Amino acid sequence: MILFLILFALALGSVSTSSEPEIRLERGTCPMSWYSFNGRCYKYVATRMTWAEAELHCVSEGANLVSVHSSAEYDFVKSLIKNFDTAEGRTWIGLSDIHKEGGWMWSDGFPFCSSSSRSSSHH
Repeated sequence: MILFLILFALALGSVSTSSEPEIRLERGTCPMSWYSFNGRCYKYVATRMTWAEAELHCVSEGANLVSVHSSAEYDFVKSLIKNFDTAEGRTWIGLSDIHKEGGWMWSDGFPFCSSSSRSSSHH
């Protein structure tokens, strides 16, 4: 089971519109306070931290900050955030260039592919 945390603090996207699909949050086989999407578990933590503190917090729970690999996953993550923060405030995700300036990578090790160069939904 892959676990991801979404922590309070970097804007994830634009303001929601009423045309966005309604996504139902379900626990599935995930632990208490976690939500399931496509076989992975996600948890929102509303605690102010730096990016590094947020990632360490995730690792302490056996997870990483969220990495987003498809528009469906992006919609799910936005829905999860909105469920806990209706203002959809700033939220950390796992994307950073901490190891090399301009060398973007997800904290779980997945390489980053921009939407313009994405050839499949799982990069």
